[in-house]
Amino acid sequence: MTLDHSAFTPSDPDKLEALFVAREPLATSLMASIRDSALSENKHQRLLVGPRGIGKTHLITLLQHRVRADVEIDARLRIAWLPEDPYVPGYAQLLALILRRLRDDEPDLGWLDQRLEAVLDVADTGHQEAMLEGLIGEALQDPAGPRTLLLLAENLDDLLADLRPDGQHKLRALIQNTGRIAVIATTTSLTDPLTKKSEPFHGFFRTQRLEPFGVEDAAALLARLSEHAGDPALADLIWSPLGLARVRAVHYLAGGNPRVYVIFHDFLTRESLDELVTPFKKLMEELTPYYQARMAGLAPLQRGILDTLRRLRAAVPVKTIAREVMVTPQSASTQLGKLAELGYVLMADSIGRNNYYELREPLMRLCLEIKEQRGETIPLFIDFLRIWYSSRELAELAGAGADSNLERGHLLAAAELAKLEPDPLRQSLDQAYRRAIEEGDHQRALAEIDCALERDPDDKACWQRKASCLETLGAPLEERLACWRRVTAIDPDDMIGWAWQDVILAELGRIDEALEASSRALELEPDDPVLNRNHGWNLKRAGRHAEARRYLERTMELAGEPETAADWHRRANDLQVLDRHDESTRSCAKALALEPRRIEAWNHLLAVSQEQGRLRTNKRIVDRLAELMPESAPLRVYRGIASRGLGDLETAIDDHKRAAEIDPALDSAGEPATYFRALDLALSGRHAEALTLLEKPQPGYNAEYTVWHALQHADTLLWLDRWDEGRTALHRLLAETRPPVWSGKNLVPVRWLPARTQSPQVWRRYITLWLDLFAQHELLTELGEALVRSLRTLAIAWIPDQTARAWLDTWRELAGDTPQLQLPLRLLAAGVDYKAKQRPEALLALPREERGLLEPWLSNLFRTEPDELDRELDALLVAVERKLAEEARA
Repeated sequence: MTLDHSAFTPSDPDKLEALFVAREPLATSLMASIRDSALSENKHQRLLVGPRGIGKTHLITLLQHRVRADVEIDARLRIAWLPEDPYVPGYAQLLALILRRLRDDEPDLGWLDQRLEAVLDVADTGHQEAMLEGLIGEALQDPAGPRTLLLLAENLDDLLADLRPDGQHKLRALIQNTGRIAVIATTTSLTDPLTKKSEPFHGFFRTQRLEPFGVEDAAALLARLSEHAGDPALADLIWSPLGLARVRAVHYLAGGNPRVYVIFHDFLTRESLDELVTPFKKLMEELTPYYQARMAGLAPLQRGILDTLRRLRAAVPVKTIAREVMVTPQSASTQLGKLAELGYVLMADSIGRNNYYELREPLMRLCLEIKEQRGETIPLFIDFLRIWYSSRELAELAGAGADSNLERGHLLAAAELAKLEPDPLRQSLDQAYRRAIEEGDHQRALAEIDCALERDPDDKACWQRKASCLETLGAPLEERLACWRRVTAIDPDDMIGWAWQDVILAELGRIDEALEASSRALELEPDDPVLNRNHGWNLKRAGRHAEARRYLERTMELAGEPETAADWHRRANDLQVLDRHDESTRSCAKALALEPRRIEAWNHLLAVSQEQGRLRTNKRIVDRLAELMPESAPLRVYRGIASRGLGDLETAIDDHKRAAEIDPALDSAGEPATYFRALDLALSGRHAEALTLLEKPQPGYNAEYTVWHALQHADTLLWLDRWDEGRTALHRLLAETRPPVWSGKNLVPVRWLPARTQSPQVWRRYITLWLDLFAQHELLTELGEALVRSLRTLAIAWIPDQTARAWLDTWRELAGDTPQLQLPLRLLAAGVDYKAKQRPEALLALPREERGLLEPWLSNLFRTEPDELDRELDALLVAVERKLAEEARA
């Protein structure tokens, strides 16, 4: 077989396959069309469009080898693979070339030699063409049935131009009339014979444009080159951050041209300057004829435009280019469009009505400038160094010196230029990052950021961008925290960096660190209401309540009167931390009156209401909301919580199940729906089902929810009589997590025990375990808080007074002498009396300060008549219903 194709394309099938990246789907599609052409009456005509060096020849070569390797379709084809530059002066010469290719490549067609010689002696051109067409027909005959001619034609635009209109019409007629020819062709551009409606090949081909390689495509190609060359270490380096940064530099120079990547392959391991100088000069010598040949094939005006872009060395608007080449902007715009299609230029940006263009391959500019250098290569190499090294690296290299004065001159000049001009590769990375963000591809944006950070690890803006991308991608909080810590390490006065550290550390439950971060942020912006609020919340979590009040009151002063729903919701949060619960509820109501679908505000309102013991009010609200907004999964979760509060566990289980059906991603979004469902199953005695759910990891949970999940898992093991496992799990949880990540109100197993069983014998087993473990870890205060909160469970309508009294007696029996539990036991006793008598005087046995711990919510647990706030919330529901109806009508 004769192979006279590009020297840049390997001919070995194994190497072809090894170096084939990015375009396997296209190759598969082309093979399918070839198979269908060979084995059926359907004949497919495919055209691949792309500039020189984009990989067209590699793809055609690969297809030819795959066809030959497929015995079934090879037996039904004859392949005529035309030279890359056939130079045929007419239709008859094309037919003769096809026959010669068939004679050379098909072993059983040796008889064509003599028949072709006979045709050459015929003087009449028309008769010659007919004889040649007849020979093609004969070559396609086979005892097993007619074969299909697969014509592989590169540079179809040049071939059709050589054929001229008369030859084009004849070729189209031959393909159509024989019905036995399938064509796979390539072209650098879609010229008139392929696009004009009056031309014979208009609409004839199914066209596929070959796009330039992206950075990952380039990395894949270079890594495969390394592997094929037996250098796995270089392949590993390419996929490292350093390697990808080098690949990014090559990508910037090559503009997505695979041929140039192959040439640059050996540069990836060059470290010292002397290892770069000689190979770079050699590379320029090899590439300059290639780029000069590409320029020679263009029209004079196109060459002038490219030379202008080379000379201006930046992205410039069309009107500037038109002025430089002295044509109208319309003419320049037309030619720029053609040059973009040919892969010479790209539109860098569009600002208003101005389109900015630049050379697609900066390397082309470097090579074309050689003739301007007049033997002086220093400016050329300086440009290369500016792309290959970052400003920081150039400064370090220049400071370290070089092996010769010439090399030191390169470095000093490049380092000085780096101080005056933006980093060209960084500008390219910024553009790629912005495009990825605009397209919503945050994973690709993150890859661009990592390349930029490899080039300059002290780039604060890149660390900020990385943190933002990681947040969008749902990355672990620790990864985001590391980015913001890097920001403040680079710039200790970056307020945003400290503020984000505060937010993330608080979510991780690392309150002391969060407090330090919020303090640093507040030092930088002392009058920022958000920073004051965050600092106040951290102080509250740290138990420094008096200080917290000062900052939260200042927050409200700085923020002023709320105007929007978001403002009112923030005000509600601040008031809640200040323990002004009724005011917090009213602020939330104002937010919801403005934005009824503000689900996080409903969550806040219901949480405050539940904390105040308004369990019946909560249930009434969420029942109505579930009717008004049945599509809201979080509202179903809240309805389940409200149902549990009243002891209706079956309804709670159904609501949590329905929430997961509406939105299966609730847990990953941070809403612990699976935990709530498992909790309700466990509380209703369905422990095996609960354990199945609890053993599924939930990476979307924050630190507090993770504790809830782990606590319930340990408790469920205990109820399944896996006592040692459950005890060990609870012991480990108490050892590893400390308040304020959780508090006594999170200890649901303690609070709910009197509702799960009314057996004092069972109670003693659990209470004894809790007293032992919580004492070991000095957490009896939290256990006491949970004990007081068990009054909320005792308030459930179906729990009798006798059970409440027995619960109190059991605790007195086992913990009556424990100092840390004396106050909780007094409060529990008062609450049990209140449940039995339901009169305020039941609480008078307590000192005033102790009564204050119960009165704000205990009366609400048993109250049956609505109070003023209940009526306000009922009015809110009416307003919400009206507003939602207005939205539906609109």
